[in-house]
Amino acid sequence: MGKIKQGVLGGFSGKVGPVIGSSWKGKAVIKGRALSYNDANSEAQQQTRAKLKLLSQFTSATYGFVSVGFKSQATDITEQNASIRYNFADGITGTWPNYQLNYSKLLLARGKVDNPYNTTAQVQGTDLSFSWTDNSGIGNALETDKAMFVVYNSDKKQSIYDTEASDRSTRQASVSLPSSWTGDTVEVYFAMRRNDSDETSNSLYLGNFTL
Repeated sequence: MGKIKQGVLGGFSGKVGPVIGSSWKGKAVIKGRALSYNDANSEAQQQTRAKLKLLSQFTSATYGFVSVGFKSQATDITEQNASIRYNFADGITGTWPNYQLNYSKLLLARGKVDNPYNTTAQVQGTDLSFSWTDNSGIGNALETDKAMFVVYNSDKKQSIYDTEASDRSTRQASVSLPSSWTGDTVEVYFAMRRNDSDETSNSLYLGNFTL
């Protein structure tokens, strides 16, 4: 039975006939209840589910970065779902049933902030360093923009990230990765975010490295 929370004109929760009321991000949501459900489990459905599973696992492991990188894109959906929706077309490679993530095509941040020039990453042991050319004052680049990066361990399905690594004007950032990651392969992404807003740059894929 549905319950009205704020009078006759307010939202409600629960089931009333063929509709279901709920709340999401502080908004009253009403949706139709499915009259029947037919899961034919066709090959096309299996392919879609397999792709969604890969992307969901990846965005869950990198969510601390994605939640910032896709915040400005998350209109009425979560940041994770916004990322999955954007990456669904190009983020998967291979043929069914042997799908793999196409790391070089994945975007973990999306926005209009300008990236710095000549951004690179280097690994020495388990220490990872970033460097770039400061382009503050060119385009919309500001010296106070924050460098952000995520390092995804594809062997362990774990990540380490920093969304406030250093200012654009600093021209460098670094991170020490766990010693337990020695011998593993990591995928590295970098972006910039505006210091006083949700805006970011598009993420840059800086390559994979074996620690």
